[in-house]
Amino acid sequence: MEDSQIIEELREQLPRKLKEVKKVTWFLRGYQLNDQGQVSHLSISKFGLKGEWPKAIFKLRHLEFLDMQDNEIQSIPKDISALKNLRCIDMRMNQLNALPTSMTNLPVLEKLYLGDNYFKNVPEAIRHYPSLYTIDFTNNQLVGGCEHLLNAPNIQNIYLKNNQLTSFPFHLTENKLIKELNLMENPIHQIPKEHKHIAQLWY
Repeated sequence: MEDSQIIEELREQLPRKLKEVKKVTWFLRGYQLNDQGQVSHLSISKFGLKGEWPKAIFKLRHLEFLDMQDNEIQSIPKDISALKNLRCIDMRMNQLNALPTSMTNLPVLEKLYLGDNYFKNVPEAIRHYPSLYTIDFTNNQLVGGCEHLLNAPNIQNIYLKNNQLTSFPFHLTENKLIKELNLMENPIHQIPKEHKHIAQLWY
């Protein structure tokens, strides 16, 4: 099925109008085509989505950027693993508290934004995300599981501002080069004086 047909199917499944835009940005919603006329970017933030996802999304096999922030989404379906070209997923400002294990089958996923959700622990499966280098859990309810982030093979940027963390496994950074680590607004008891494996640390 051509992407143009999939978009028409998706339009029927969405509560609001979906339009083509030249370039999807954080502020411009719609879908963007690549040079081959395939949908590479989809932004349906603030679309009033809740419950089941529109099934047509999982047919967009060339999709690289998916923005569904600021809806009322409570879960990510396991079918997301069909989108093998996804590089960035933005699910900020929803009602998530878990991730499907099938997301370990997204081979090129680099950025995952989960701020302003209901996570209490970092999902263990994140350690198996092969390409992930940026993760955002800002404004959640995290109390643990940070070791899973540091066991992700390519992680570089970790944003954990405003959670409930009382500790962080700094010893696991020794074999990595973390570019940015934000631990501000957490009740962490002890921060090491030296953190030479972390380029930028906020606490």
